[in-house]
Amino acid sequence: MTIYLLPGVGTDQRLFDRIDLAGYNTVYLNWPPFAKGCTLPSIAELMAEKVKKDEAHILVGVSMGGMVAQELAAITKPEKVILISSWTGPHERPPHLNVAKKLALPNLINHFTMWATWPFKRVLGDRDRKTDQLLYRMACEESATKIRHGAQAIMHWKGSPWKGPVVRIHGDKDVVTPLRFPVDHVVKGGPHIMVLTKPKEVSDLIRKAINA
Repeated sequence: MTIYLLPGVGTDQRLFDRIDLAGYNTVYLNWPPFAKGCTLPSIAELMAEKVKKDEAHILVGVSMGGMVAQELAAITKPEKVILISSWTGPHERPPHLNVAKKLALPNLINHFTMWATWPFKRVLGDRDRKTDQLLYRMACEESATKIRHGAQAIMHWKGSPWKGPVVRIHGDKDVVTPLRFPVDHVVKGGPHIMVLTKPKEVSDLIRKAINA
């Protein structure tokens, strides 16, 4: 069984540095280039080339990674999909993101606005300086342009055709995606970036989901 891990937009495999899945065959799926006008299904099609579809596998995705994991699942047919801090379609998109879509706010993402607004990104969750530096470093390396294209794709996502098993892990302190829908496992005090701030709890729940 291979466990494929997909990070959130603006991050890479370092998002999982504190997650302990020792003993499992894990593969990190970093993001390919995002073309202007890309969609989550088109991103999933590019990433499908990195998945051994004929072998048993599980997809684990954080935030946008969870959305793409569901699109990818429709192609690769995994044993299950594990969603962390993510949602299953526009019906679960929180009101503040609906407003952001209506105002086309993702179009404003560029290097300057990302730098200027970073001090206000506490919405992702409280974290120490080391974690904050890691998040900003990943965002800069992924690039503001790539984040803009990814955010636009999220806003236009219509949901996935995947109807197979889904296990959901979500924090009750997630401000980006408030817990307004049923999930399988709730992480007490877990913010949107709980894979970094509460790695022990999240690791245990991922293991539990894999073995269920």
